[in-house]
Amino acid sequence: MLMKKRENQILDCPMPESGDIAKGFYNAGPMLKDDTAGPTDEDSRMQIVCEVDADDFDQYVESVKASDGRVFLENTLTDDRCIGFEYNFKQYHAYFSAKRREIRIIEDPSSLSLDKFAYTEKGGRKTLLYAYGLYSDPANGGGINTINCGMIYIIRLSDGSLFVVDGGYVFQHSKEANDALFDFMFDIADKQDDGKIRISCWYFTHGHDDHTDGCTRILSRFHDKINLERVMHGFQSRSLCRGFSPAYIDMKEAVLKYYPNVKTLKMHTGQKFCLSDMTVEVLFAAEDVINADALDVMPLRDFNATSTIVMFTINGRQFIMLGDTSAETEAFTEKYGHPQLWKADMVQVAHHCFNNLPKMYEWVHAPVASVPNRYYGAHAWDNIHKLREVLKYVKDGNVYYNGDATWEFEATEKGFVNTRSFPLVGKEFDMSWSHEHKV
Repeated sequence: MLMKKRENQILDCPMPESGDIAKGFYNAGPMLKDDTAGPTDEDSRMQIVCEVDADDFDQYVESVKASDGRVFLENTLTDDRCIGFEYNFKQYHAYFSAKRREIRIIEDPSSLSLDKFAYTEKGGRKTLLYAYGLYSDPANGGGINTINCGMIYIIRLSDGSLFVVDGGYVFQHSKEANDALFDFMFDIADKQDDGKIRISCWYFTHGHDDHTDGCTRILSRFHDKINLERVMHGFQSRSLCRGFSPAYIDMKEAVLKYYPNVKTLKMHTGQKFCLSDMTVEVLFAAEDVINADALDVMPLRDFNATSTIVMFTINGRQFIMLGDTSAETEAFTEKYGHPQLWKADMVQVAHHCFNNLPKMYEWVHAPVASVPNRYYGAHAWDNIHKLREVLKYVKDGNVYYNGDATWEFEATEKGFVNTRSFPLVGKEFDMSWSHEHKV
């Protein structure tokens, strides 16, 4: 079908007939290509249509359906709505913001459509959540071979595969610690016919090395024992979003080297899909904060605020993952977002308990909390008042520190229940690996 382009239209897809298209586009970054030297052909592009309302968006949805577009997602976030569609073999995500009176349309050249990325096959295994223990600096600081951050979460899905979040910092991956992490994964996952374990998806909250290094080392050392099927993240363009750790490129290189056919997904607000028996819903993505009159500017000053916010639903219970999000995300969500959707049964405490987020934790109101830090670090003089904002809602002392042990949780009728713990393995870094080593 021939499509007549509107003034300022850049994307090769249907656009709303009403409203004004802002001039230019926002570069939302690539999936797995290295954009250190500049833009790539994988970069996602976003255009914004201003001065529109819900009726305009409904008409737009109908026009997409009437075109050659194939709609694979329709979702509602309070007063906001979104669709995902495929047009001319490209993937698009469009969402309407009622408070901003905008329709934002993102072209993702490197993502699969959600219906091809997701899957609903279930198995007979009990789905379990693991807050994996990583060694943190005992003085809540950092030295030549210790650090006080990093995190890994592992969800063993009902089909026996693993959903992995982040990976920890290089200093937390001595040979002993890295061996222990793989052995743990191998023990809890089902084995496939080829004897390998299956990681159905590896998700990265943001592009800091204390969240990506562990993946690089696991894949470099154990790729012959792992089938990695999917990778997803919401990383923005390196040229527009300052603060990326250079080592996140090592993670991308490892994925591409060992799994060139991996399924990929750029994450956007409003996406909702299943991976086996778990539902994934994106509540915030960094491009949400972009302003129509400054498409070449990332307003977030703290890189940690680019963390994608995701709600996981397991057996009817909700676990919200905040990554390293900050007060900038809190302020944006209060003004333009959907805080009423953030209520959860369990929360991953943001940024290792370094950030003070009283409103956010009130929205979440979680009776169970997982802290990606050790007990001492979270109770240090400069963090304890931030932890208290979490503890206001925690019931029966259900706060667990990932720097002290690995914690297993089951989603039950009573909420998330801690069922087992495992000793932390590994201490100070043994210099057995560094970013300078080849992937």
